[in-house]
Order: sequence, then C-alpha cells, then structure tokens
Amino acid sequence: MLIHQVVTDAHHAGCAAAKQGKFVEFKNAFWDKAFGPYAASGGKEQASLGTDNIMKIAQGIGLDTAKLKADMDSAECKAQIETDVNELTKWHVNSTPFFFINGKPLNGALPKNEFKQVIDEQLKIAEASGVPGADYYQKVVLGKGEKQFRSKADPRPR
Repeated sequence: MLIHQVVTDAHHAGCAAAKQGKFVEFKNAFWDKAFGPYAASGGKEQASLGTDNIMKIAQGIGLDTAKLKADMDSAECKAQIETDVNELTKWHVNSTPFFFINGKPLNGALPKNEFKQVIDEQLKIAEASGVPGADYYQKVVLGKGEKQFRSKADPRPR
C-alpha cells in the first residue's frame, strides 16, 4: 500500500535527493512542478508525476541525475519507503490528505467549515478535561493509545 501508487517514484526520488543533501529543494520543486499540475487537473494528468519529469526537476535543482536514479533503485531507499508505508499502515493512514486532530483521524480533504467544526469540538473536549493545554496531547491523547509515532525526535528522511 502506498498512499498514491502513482507517486512511488517520487517517494524514492525524495530518498535519493536526501542522499545528495537536497531533500528540501527536491520536495519543494516536486510539489510545485509535479504535484501542482497533477492536483490542478483533478488527478487526471499523471505525467507530471512520472520519472521523466522527476529527472527534469532533479536536474533543475542541480542533482546528479545518474546518482539519483541509482539511489532511487537502491535497496536502502526501497527499505526506507517500506518502513514509511508500515508506519502509515500502523496508524491506518490510507489517503492524502490525512490529519490527526488530538488523536482523532480525519481521512481526506474536508471543506474548511467541517475542518473547523472538528477542531472546535476537540478544543471543547480538551478545555473540559481540566488538563492544561500544553500538557493535553501528551497526557490525554498519547495517554490513551499507542506511544510511538514519528516525530521531530525521529525524523525522515535522514
């Protein structure tokens, strides 16, 4: 399972770009030059997500495209993607976007007013708990469930 099977190469390219120290540059360029056109087409135009465009994007930000391609196909990047997929599966994340609001999963895009409603409901619950806001997530949300989740203390990619 990948969130969007069509972006498999992009996941591997992100890993490979990180090996050249340019993950953030690649991610930003990919979102602008690949995902942007895909999203603007309502998901119909998938060519911008393909390997040819990924290589153009990589070249445009100064990546060594031969090394990028080799790293994309490497066992290390494949293992990293598999680890990420396993982490997403553990949390039942199966789409993008996907949000957690105080531990409550929200699958898919929501209109702004519905998103606001969920946030407002969760704020009321948090305020009624009597737990100080700064402590609520740690003590209540994590206190109810699984204790491990990737965070700034365990970032990806490395």
